[in-house]
Amino acid sequence: MQIENIVRKLDFITLLIFNTICEEGSLSRAAEKNMIALSAASKRLTDLEHAIGSKLFIRDSQGMKITPAGESLHYHSRMIIESIYKASIELDEYKAGLKGFVRLQANLAAIIQFLPEELNAFIEENPQIKLELEQHTSVDVIKNIQNRTADLGICVDDFHQPDLVYHLYRTDELVMVVQSQNYLDTHNIQTLEDALQYDLIGLQAQSSINQKLKQKAESIGQTLKLRMLVASFDALCRMVQAGMGIGIIPKKVYEIIGQPLGLISLSIHEPWALRHLYLVSKPDEFLNPVSLVLKQHLLTCAAQHHP
Repeated sequence: MQIENIVRKLDFITLLIFNTICEEGSLSRAAEKNMIALSAASKRLTDLEHAIGSKLFIRDSQGMKITPAGESLHYHSRMIIESIYKASIELDEYKAGLKGFVRLQANLAAIIQFLPEELNAFIEENPQIKLELEQHTSVDVIKNIQNRTADLGICVDDFHQPDLVYHLYRTDELVMVVQSQNYLDTHNIQTLEDALQYDLIGLQAQSSINQKLKQKAESIGQTLKLRMLVASFDALCRMVQAGMGIGIIPKKVYEIIGQPLGLISLSIHEPWALRHLYLVSKPDEFLNPVSLVLKQHLLTCAAQHHP
């Protein structure tokens, strides 16, 4: 019963007012910004606190300071408000003639190496389909397909999930990248095992590349020396260019980003360095029609490389 009472109080206007108080630190400014009477804003906040059974702010002479309960609600309110704004944008686009919406998630390797040209061709052929592309680690892509926060995903996956459908999309090859030939000669680096003695620049902690490197280091009795984690391949290559460590990236990414920066690449003679990227989705009967159109387009592109 209490949960139902809280849900009734979490209407959109109340969340907007609450969120604005968090940002402004002032009830009066929140009321003004949301064009509502101060007394009405105050009542909404009081009713919300009563429904939750906890104070959301501490009022003092310096303004309104958020409580731990308020911090928790602020985290969720931001996501709710963002989702509602996204929904309103999508619905407006349907009024303008949009015929569908597809949520595609992919790992960074697929986004840099393969998707730009293929998605550009798709959009040109299907201008009335809206496409949302988000970057995630391969692990998160799989999770998001399973929980249906994404329609299609492209990722590396070592453990196929029985409720998902996998199609081979591309194959890529990982290489080591270093600052220069002088860097290689100075450190006497010829193999991956040599490189693992030195600092590495990595991507997000849960990236598939990091996981493989960690497993390799442990197999030879070493600890993976990740000096720094960065969010993109261009940032990784810049750090390598500055001499901060060694990077592991797909060969095509090296050709696109690393080579123009003057970096040197070395092959990795490990079976896992040749990777399979998959197009992942729920079974076709659970996909909306426009997701099926994009899926078929990507599979057609993939077939040109894997006949």
